[in-house]
Formats: sequence, structure tokens, C-alpha cells
Amino acid sequence: MKLTLEQIAEKARKHTVTPSERREQRISLIMGLRSKSSCLTREEVETFLDLNEGHESPSVIVEPDKRR
Repeated sequence: MKLTLEQIAEKARKHTVTPSERREQRISLIMGLRSKSSCLTREEVETFLDLNEGHESPSVIVEPDKRR
């Protein structure tokens, strides 16, 4: 079933953005605002947001201290 533009707009008005959707939007915005010469990766952005917001990041791997 194909939705009309009005039906799509109504569906969007009723949708509540979830925290994970909001986070993905922030990541997407940051990635889009990078300069063409930027070497910033999506993983680095995710890690920064996790650390900045006080969340544990599954992408952050803490390696044991190898000096011991």
C-alpha cells in the first residue's frame, strides 16, 4: 500500500522520537558537518558522545596495561 504525502506527514506528526533515534541523528549531523579533509570516524564520534554523556560505549575497548 502506497501512502499519500498527507498520510506520511500525519504519521510523522504522531511519531515520538526515541533516545536512540535522537542519538543517531546527532551522529549523522556531526558526520555531515565535518570538513572534506576531516579524518574523524563514525566510531570516534560515537565514543565521544558516549564519554561526554556518561554512557559506556560498546565501541570503547579497554586494553589491559601491557607494561606489567
